[in-house]
Amino acid sequence: MKLVPAFLIMFSCIYGIAMADESPKSLGYTFPNEWAPHRGTMMIFPATHSYGRKTKALREEFVNIAKAIAQNEPVEIFCLAKEEAQCISLLGKIPNVTIHPGNYRIDWARDNAPMVIRNSQGKLASAGFRFNGWGKKYQGWKDDVGTRDNISKAMGWPVFHSDFVLEGGAIEISEGTGIVTESCVLNKNRTNWPKKKVEEELKSMLGLSRIIWIKSGLMPDKTTDGHVDGLLKFIRKDTVLLHTTDLKTDINYRICQEAKRVLLANGIKVIELPLMDDIVHMNFYIGSGGQIAYVPICGDPEQDEPALAVIRRLYKKVVPIKSNAIARTGGGIHCYTQQIPR
Repeated sequence: MKLVPAFLIMFSCIYGIAMADESPKSLGYTFPNEWAPHRGTMMIFPATHSYGRKTKALREEFVNIAKAIAQNEPVEIFCLAKEEAQCISLLGKIPNVTIHPGNYRIDWARDNAPMVIRNSQGKLASAGFRFNGWGKKYQGWKDDVGTRDNISKAMGWPVFHSDFVLEGGAIEISEGTGIVTESCVLNKNRTNWPKKKVEEELKSMLGLSRIIWIKSGLMPDKTTDGHVDGLLKFIRKDTVLLHTTDLKTDINYRICQEAKRVLLANGIKVIELPLMDDIVHMNFYIGSGGQIAYVPICGDPEQDEPALAVIRRLYKKVVPIKSNAIARTGGGIHCYTQQIPR
């Protein structure tokens, strides 16, 4: 291992810059489980420039999510400085919520807020993967590439930068195992790296020992190209909740069955969750300590209740939150949140 001069170590400690020749894994950093205790949850306030007339409905659902989570743990809200007044008017009086105005764009905190890693001494850092607007899918995506670093700086976390493009919703992690979809992570709109190199980078940046590859996420998915967090979710060390459907004419029938085959072959237990039409119930968020699940619902009992019945068997408390506006923009509650490990 290359030795680092003492003055550079001091410089890095003062300015929060991670050493370029040290990987997070080599320094003992790992990405903690979502169900582990949290110091808090990060959320990014929906910006008017992104949604126009859709903004009001999105913000209403955003506030409901923040209120629910804040009853269990601190919520750190990041918003554009020019929209601080609107953010404060909607969220400023909610206990356990802190608002951070600054240059924070794109409200999908799961994808564009820092992926926070932790070492054995409890020190936090940011796994600084690149963001390219889900494969350069919208005009102006270059204005949003600094959000992760801006949040890391505001929170005082050093950043380990990577040249690889990865959104947080593109990987599910438990106890050193990561699950990703080839349709997203290896998509040519994000990388030209070979699979082996991608695997090595994910292990190095997130402290992982194993990567499980699933061919595809749910389809059609014009936004994320099949994020894994819409298809499945780790709920315990060796157990995954997996969306499935009995409709053999649905393109997702084959996708879900193939995912199930791969998971079982890798020693992962599978619990099936029925896939519905109007909402992806899988895109729920596990609260601090793993006893609470915040679940997106559409408000139609015929769609919501079968999924909620499964999830209620897994968590002490389930908090259903209407998330139709969020679903119409391509996401859910998991997409709107990113945990800060304790």
